[in-house]
Amino acid sequence: MNEDQKKRIRQQYVYLVNNLTDPRSSGLVEHLYQDGVIEERDRQIVESKPATKDAIKHLLDCVINSSHQGAFDCFLKLLKEYGQDYLANVLRQSDSSDGTGLCDVCPKDKKHPATSVCLDCNELMCSTCADYHRRTSVSKEHRLNELTTALTDKCQVHPSLYLKSYCPQCDVLVCERCMVDTHKGHADAWKDAITAAEDLKCKVNGIIDEIKDITLNKPSIEKEEQKRLADLDEQRQRAKQAIETRVDEVCQLAKVCAEKAKEEVDKAYLDIKLQLQNTNKIASLEKQLKAYENMVSDAPVSSVVKNHAEWETSLKEMLDTLSPTSPVPVLRFQTITWTETVIQQAMGVVVIGEITPTLITQHQLQCSKDPKEWPIAVDSMPGGDVVVGTGCKADKTKRRVIICSSTGDIKKEIKVTGLQGLTVLRDGTIAATVYDGSTQEVRIYTKDGVVKSSFKCTTPSRITVNHEGHLVVMDARVITFGNVMVYHTDGTQIRVFTDTSVKPVQYSKYITTTPSGDVIVSDPNDCCIRVYTPEGQLRYTYGGEDVMKDSHGVCVDEDGTIFISDLLANNIHQVSPAGQFMRYVLTTKDGLWGPQEVCINQEGHLVVAQQDGWIKTYKYK
Repeated sequence: MNEDQKKRIRQQYVYLVNNLTDPRSSGLVEHLYQDGVIEERDRQIVESKPATKDAIKHLLDCVINSSHQGAFDCFLKLLKEYGQDYLANVLRQSDSSDGTGLCDVCPKDKKHPATSVCLDCNELMCSTCADYHRRTSVSKEHRLNELTTALTDKCQVHPSLYLKSYCPQCDVLVCERCMVDTHKGHADAWKDAITAAEDLKCKVNGIIDEIKDITLNKPSIEKEEQKRLADLDEQRQRAKQAIETRVDEVCQLAKVCAEKAKEEVDKAYLDIKLQLQNTNKIASLEKQLKAYENMVSDAPVSSVVKNHAEWETSLKEMLDTLSPTSPVPVLRFQTITWTETVIQQAMGVVVIGEITPTLITQHQLQCSKDPKEWPIAVDSMPGGDVVVGTGCKADKTKRRVIICSSTGDIKKEIKVTGLQGLTVLRDGTIAATVYDGSTQEVRIYTKDGVVKSSFKCTTPSRITVNHEGHLVVMDARVITFGNVMVYHTDGTQIRVFTDTSVKPVQYSKYITTTPSGDVIVSDPNDCCIRVYTPEGQLRYTYGGEDVMKDSHGVCVDEDGTIFISDLLANNIHQVSPAGQFMRYVLTTKDGLWGPQEVCINQEGHLVVAQQDGWIKTYKYK
C-alpha cells in the first residue's frame, strides 16, 4: 500500500468513529491479533486507550502499516463478518489506486469510478448504475449513500493536521488539536466534517426547495399580485377622494370663519365710527356756547371772579368733546403666524400601515399629596431602568431622584433639596441641577446616590446631555430671556447663547438636543419649541397658541423625530426633524393624561411621566 492510499484511508477515519462499534468490546482487536494483522504491543496500546475514537485511530494506523501480507484486506473481511459492510466499502473505495473506487456493476472492461454504495447490496456503483438501481422495482427501496470526497483541507494553526471536525458554535472546521485547544468546551455539539457538510447541505437545499416552491407557484402569485395592486390602486383613489372631501370641509370652515371675521370688522367699524362722528354733538353744543358768550360778556367783575373756574372747566369739557380723535384708530385684519401648520393639522396625514402606539409597561410613583409632589424630569438608564425627578413647590426638601425598573420596582431613592432637573450620562451616572437659595450647582451622582462631582452654575433649571457628552443647562431666571449654557462635565463652560421668549416668562423651560447636536427649547410661555444650531443660531420654531396649549417636556429619537408633550391638551406632538407636524402620537384615547415629561429609552420606546405620577412606556413605531 503506497502513501497516497494510506492518506486516503486515514481521511475516512471519521466514518469509523461514527459507525464502528468499539473494537475492544466487540472482539475485533483480539481477532486481528489472532490473525497476525497486529502485534501484541499494538493490541495492548489499543485496549489501553481511554476513548473509543483514540482506540479506532491507533488500530487503523496499525492495520495500514502492518507488515502482514494482505493486512488491510483481512481487516475489511473482518469488518464484514462483524456486520460493518458499509465501513468496509468506504475503506475499500479509499484503498483504490485512483482514490475513487470502481463500480461493481459495470462490465469489467468498461468500469466507471464509483460514486455511491448500496448498503443493501453491498456494492459500489457509478452514477449511471446508481440511477438505474433507484428506478428498478426490485431495488428502488434500497439505501444508497454517496461516497463523499475525501477531506483535503489542513489546519492553518496545525499545518500537519486535517480539518476533520466541525464546531457548530463557531461555525468552522477544526483539527484534532483545535478541538482540545481553542475550541475546548464546545465538544457537546461536535460533528465530523463530512456529516456536518451533509447536514448543512440539507439546510441549504431546504431553503432552495422553498424558493422552488415559490417559483412553481408563479401563476398564482402573479394573480394575487394583480389583486393586491388593484386593491392598492383603489386605496389610493379613496385616499385622494378623502383629501378632496377634506379640502371642501376645510374651505367651508374657512368661509364660516371668514363670515365671523367680517362681522367682527363691521362691529369694530361701528365702534370707531361713533368715536369719529361729532357733527350732531356740535349742533347741540352751539346753543350752550352762545349762552356762555353772552354770560361772559355781560357779567360784572365780581361775577367773573367768582365763576371763572367753573366756566373754564365746563368749556374745556366741551372742547375735548368737539376735538377730533388723534391719531385715528386703525382698522385692519391680521393673519396668524402659524397658518401652514394649522392647515396641515386640519387636513390630516397620510398613514401607511398601522402605527397605533402600544402600551408596554406602566406604574405609578408614590408621590406625596400634601404637600403636592409630581414628576418634573424623566430619563432612561443604559440597562433599561427609569430615572424620575420629582418636584414639590411647597417644600423643596421633598424633592428627590428615583431610580426604578421599567415595572416600577424602586432600586434607589436620592433626596435632593432644590432639584430642578436631571439627565443620565453615557456611563450611567446622573447629572442633576440644584437651585436652592445660595446653592446653585450641577451635581453628578452615581447610581448608588453618591455625589461623584459638582460645579457651580448660576440659576440652573432643566438639563440635558448632547451627542458630544457635554451638559446643556437652561437657566431658571423669570425674565423675558434665558441663557442656554454648555459645559464640560468638569464644569468648564464651553459656550452660552440666549433663548428669547415673546411673552413674559412665568414657567420654566424644558430642553433637549438632537443626534446632530441642535438644541431644542420647549417654552410653555409661548406654547412652542425653538430649535437652535449648536452655536445658538435659531433654525426654526414650531407651535404657538393656535397649535399647542401648553408645551412641556421634549425629546428626540435616533431618527431626529421630535416629541413634545402638550400638558393641557393631553396629547403628544410628533414633529419631523424639519419642524413639520406629523401626528398626535398619543392622546387621551391612548390613556394619556397630563403628560409632564418625555424621553426615549434604550429600546427606542417613548416613556411618558404624567402629572399624576404614572410612568408609561409606549411602542410608537
